[in-house]
Amino acid sequence: MTGALNMPDIPCQQALERVLAYLGDEGVVLTTETCRQALRLVDSALAEGAGPDLPARCVSSIPDYFERPREIIPDASPPLKRGCIGYD
Repeated sequence: MTGALNMPDIPCQQALERVLAYLGDEGVVLTTETCRQALRLVDSALAEGAGPDLPARCVSSIPDYFERPREIIPDASPPLKRGCIGYD
């Protein structure tokens, strides 16, 4: 008797989900303040217009709102050395 509900696509919700997923994948801890900042980002993008490109515009403006965590790349181990296998 209960069929599947077809919920309409809500662009601002998709944009917020995309921003939060991106931040989470970057290693940002999703605190209350982080979520509020993400909401401000989406609100600012919505003020420019809610088109199909809204999620992409939000993701592209993440560096304006959030500082990315520094990526630490460890040194190669063991140290790389050039070698020769004896071909002349």
